[in-house]
Amino acid sequence: MPRSRAWTIVAGLSGLVGVMAAAAAAHGIADPHLAKTTETAAWLQLVHAAVLLWLTTADSRALRWARGLMLLGTVLFCGTLYLKAFGIAAAITGAVPVGGTSFMLGWLMIALDGGLRRGGD
Repeated sequence: MPRSRAWTIVAGLSGLVGVMAAAAAAHGIADPHLAKTTETAAWLQLVHAAVLLWLTTADSRALRWARGLMLLGTVLFCGTLYLKAFGIAAAITGAVPVGGTSFMLGWLMIALDGGLRRGGD
């Protein structure tokens, strides 16, 4: 199946933001706790950007759900941690568990897709 252009752009931009956040954590955040928070968010964003890139060719409903859930997790989990680390919105950390749950549900959808497929090995 051909790669989705829009989702490829989203995956690429997500990877870019992840690298930028990792650089900020390593070189621009003085508070060690906030630097570690940003580093964790960047690592998770980079992992999920790679998965989003793989999912650009999603050909099943479960994988399309996984793609959306991974993006939602990135925005809510990583985005909220970035906002906290940069002192923009420290009070909205309630979105972090929703984002983490979105990541987990995305991975579950990938597993379910594997279990639903017929044939193969």
